[in-house]
Parts: sequence; C-alpha cells; structure tokens
Amino acid sequence: MKRYKFQALVTLGSAQDSALGTLGGGQARRVVVRGRSHDTGTNRFFTALVTKNGWDRTWPEEDPVLMTVALMGDDPGEYFEPGDHFAFWLGHDLGQGVVTRRLFI
Repeated sequence: MKRYKFQALVTLGSAQDSALGTLGGGQARRVVVRGRSHDTGTNRFFTALVTKNGWDRTWPEEDPVLMTVALMGDDPGEYFEPGDHFAFWLGHDLGQGVVTRRLFI
C-alpha cells in the first residue's frame, strides 16, 4: 500500500445538501473518491481524508474550491495524476474534482 496526497479543484453538485458543503476551512472529513485507471479505463474506489484549504467557512455555489486529498492504495498514481478527473462519493456522487498537483509526503 502506498500513501498518496494531492491537491484538487473541487466543485460540488449542491453544496447545501452535501456532506462536504458543511466542511469548514482546515477541517478534515473521510470520504470515498472514485478514480479512473489510465491503462484499463476502469473505475476504482479509494477511502480518502479530504481537507478544505483556506479558512473560509462557506462553500461558493459554482466556483471550485481547493482541497487536499490523502489516500492509500495499490498504485494510486495510476488514477490520480495532475489533470485527472475524479468524483467524491458517499452513496452517490457529491461532486467532481480535477487533480492540480501531487504533494509529496
């Protein structure tokens, strides 16, 4: 298992109805992220710890928010490289994100 950490721009479907919409700046929450393999095109789910960057307690309606995502898995770089799209999932899609850069632990 490899540790993997990256920053992403995240947009929620509906911030008020979302478990992530209530997340204040600097607070962390455990979620599931769904990524797509570069080689096979198949989806895979990863348990992740996400943190909203900055200290603003409100989530803008349409604008993306910068978040840090930390996860562990077998070859997570196959799913989460800069420019890759992914989804936050808690029983249903909460929002979409795009990886902006990898953070080295």
